[in-house]
Amino acid sequence: MRRKSATFNTALVPLTQGLPASIAASIGVTLARHAYLDWVLGQVMYSLMEISIKQGRVILKLPRPRQYIAAVRDLFAFHGLTSAFDFDGLAAKLEAADRTRKMLNRSAYMRDTSSKATRIQLARGLWDPGPGGESQPEAQVVDRAFLARRRKDVEDAIRRAERLQAVTDRLLRALHEERRSRPRLDRRR
Repeated sequence: MRRKSATFNTALVPLTQGLPASIAASIGVTLARHAYLDWVLGQVMYSLMEISIKQGRVILKLPRPRQYIAAVRDLFAFHGLTSAFDFDGLAAKLEAADRTRKMLNRSAYMRDTSSKATRIQLARGLWDPGPGGESQPEAQVVDRAFLARRRKDVEDAIRRAERLQAVTDRLLRALHEERRSRPRLDRRR
C-alpha cells in the first residue's frame, strides 16, 4: 500500500469562538463518560491489588489499554483466579475509547472558509497518525453521526469494563470467603 503524504486543506482555519452548544455538550458527555470508564478500571485494579481507593489514586496511574489488560491478567494469576472473561475484546474496546478521548482532546476544531455552510471539522496534527494510521483523514466533519460513533466507542468500553468489575468482585468475594473460612489460607497469621 502506497503511503500518501498528508496535505493540509488551506481553507480550514482554527475555530476561535466556542463550539456550538450541541457539539460542545456531546463532546463533554463523551469525555465525562470516559472519566467514568477510568474510574471503573481503577476500581478493578485497586480491588485486585487489595488497596484502598485513596492509596490507589496516590500511587497508580492507569497504563495504556494493552498494558492494563496484561496487569489485570497477572493479578488474576497471582490470586489464582480463573475466568472466561474476554480480555482481548476489552483491550480492543479500551483502545477505541482511548483513541476517541485523544481525538476529542488533542485535535484542533476548524471551520472551512471555502464553504458557505458552517461546518466544524476536527483536524489532527501530522504528528498524530490517529486511528487507522495513514487511512485516517486529515480532517473529519464533526456532526451528529461522528459524535455518536465516538460516544459508542466509549460506551462499549464502559459496558465491558463494568462486566470485568462484576466478575472481579465476584471472584474476589469468593476468594476472601474461602480465606476466612479455611484457617490454612488465612494470610494474616
